Amino acid sequence: MTTKLRSMFGTLPQRLLRDTRGVTLAIVALAASVLIGFTGLGVETGLWYAIQRQNQSAADVAALSGAFELLAGQSNGLSQNAAYPDICNLAERDAARNNFTFNAFSCPATTPACTSPSTGKMCANNPPVLGNLAGNNNAVEVILSQQQNTFFANLFLPNVTIKTRAVAAINVLNNPCILALGTSGTDIGEQGNPTICLAPAPGGVCTPPGTCSIAANSTSQSAISLGGNSKITAYTIVTPGGVTTGGAARTFLVSPAEVGAPPVPDPYAGTLTHAFLTTGMPAAPACTKAGTTWSGNCVVPGGSVNSGDTLSAKTQISGGLSFKGTVHLSPGTYWITDGDLTLQNGGGTLDCPNCTPGGAGVTIILTTAMANNGTVGTLTVGSKGNLNLSAPSSGTFAGLVLIQDSNGLPPGTTVTTGSSSKANATITLNGLVYFPDDDKMSFQGGPATGAASCLVLVVKKVTLQGNPSFEDSGCTNAGLTTLPTVKTVTLAE
Repeated sequence: MTTKLRSMFGTLPQRLLRDTRGVTLAIVALAASVLIGFTGLGVETGLWYAIQRQNQSAADVAALSGAFELLAGQSNGLSQNAAYPDICNLAERDAARNNFTFNAFSCPATTPACTSPSTGKMCANNPPVLGNLAGNNNAVEVILSQQQNTFFANLFLPNVTIKTRAVAAINVLNNPCILALGTSGTDIGEQGNPTICLAPAPGGVCTPPGTCSIAANSTSQSAISLGGNSKITAYTIVTPGGVTTGGAARTFLVSPAEVGAPPVPDPYAGTLTHAFLTTGMPAAPACTKAGTTWSGNCVVPGGSVNSGDTLSAKTQISGGLSFKGTVHLSPGTYWITDGDLTLQNGGGTLDCPNCTPGGAGVTIILTTAMANNGTVGTLTVGSKGNLNLSAPSSGTFAGLVLIQDSNGLPPGTTVTTGSSSKANATITLNGLVYFPDDDKMSFQGGPATGAASCLVLVVKKVTLQGNPSFEDSGCTNAGLTTLPTVKTVTLAE
């Protein structure tokens, strides 16, 4: 008996190792747990991917919204710090509208250098701190973070953090050749059936596509109003308001009109100030006249200038200049103080025979010589009048051809409005025409760009008739290196 027990227990380990009955069930149980875990992980990975796509859409829209608010802030002259709270708040609003769930988030007062928001929160950085556009003040970066608890995959991973990132940036779309600064009512209107061309092909033929744009800063639904058989050929039309077309009016645009857009800033408001424009203005008579030719730095009453005269290269004409006949200008700068420039009906001509488009030229500045209570005049080109001038391509007033002083004027100064050209007038200009306070400008016969291929108009409001044409392709060579810019926003990262 003892021998049998010893034999039985002695062989028990070997028999247990050889016995496979019931092991299959244990293996299946272990394998099933692993398979369920991996299946759950696969299912939840799909869910996480769907959440990431949803949150990426939210980040994209948030970045775009923030960048549009940045553009609006820049257009309204806000500093980066002043614009940031609105940038962040708009980004948060539109992320939430696109189904991102925030967790007790509030925007900071200034932009942080933020890269790792906690769950349910957001980084809104201007400029971005990551990626190719890091440090770019014209871009907004949005980073969203969401922690997702696991279910089936909890055995392996209790939760995951889903982060999404997007960057939207401001880019220059185009340069407007006409910028109307009025903020209400109709900024750009028409009478008759004008053909407005921006810019003409060689030879003056207005053939699409246009190369520069029309911008009107009015918020009115009729900020740009066209009727009859009028036509506009331009790169695009940009306005915070709208465009109305009646009758058979047509637009020929490279890019669809941008309505509801931010206003286009006046790029000259900070530079074309009274102090700058009166730099070098003669203060006392220091000139002589031999026959019909003036020489020296002159201060002359406008009434002393006669038809056939050739004026000196640096002259102040006090009280305005009104004439019928022909007055020639030497290349240089002319200040018309406290009065209007009027080419009378019947053939008044003002030109510069020795000017060269893109070279030597003329700048006419309508301003005041008074310390206070002065008058800034306006421009009138009468019927059959002829105004033919090109801006200088270099020097203090490079690129400036006709300027109405408007910024930083002495106290009590009155700016006269209503610049106009009458029927059958001929206006050929190269350079910047700047009348930012004139809300009654009208052109019946022109204007048209000259050989330098540069004519840019900045005005408050304007009515166009006839067949005016504008162009910016030659502005750099004509000395006008600063142009208004139409900007847009695109996703960059």
